[in-house]
Amino acid sequence: MKKGLTKKFLPLLTMVALALAISVIAEPSMASANSDAWKEFGVNGEGDLDSASIFEDLNTVVGLIIALGGFWIICCLIFAGIKLAAAQGGNPQARTAGFIGIGMAFIGGWVIMKAHDIAGFIAGFGG
Repeated sequence: MKKGLTKKFLPLLTMVALALAISVIAEPSMASANSDAWKEFGVNGEGDLDSASIFEDLNTVVGLIIALGGFWIICCLIFAGIKLAAAQGGNPQARTAGFIGIGMAFIGGWVIMKAHDIAGFIAGFGG
C-alpha cells in the first residue's frame, strides 16, 4: 500500500472504529409507553418544579452560566477599553467601535444579571 493512500484512509478508519465503539459502549435505554419518563427524571405530576430534582440541576446550570458570563463581560469591557484607548490618535471608526463594545458589554451584563428571571420564564412555559 502506498503511503499517501494510508494517510487518506487512516482518519476514516479511525472515525469508523470510534463510531462502532461508541455504539457498543453507549447502549441507549429503551423507552416504553407504559413507563412514566417524567417521574424517572424527578418531575412530579403536578407540574411543580420546586420539589423536582431537575430544578436543582437547572439552577446549578444557570449559576454556572452567570459565572462564565461575568468573566466574559469583564473580558469584553477590557477589550473595548483597549480599543477605545487605541483610538486616541483621532480614528473616529475605532472610537465608535470602542463605545459600541462598551455598550454591548453592558447590555450583555444586564442579560446575564437577568438569567434567573429568563430561566423562570422558560420554566413557566412547561407548567
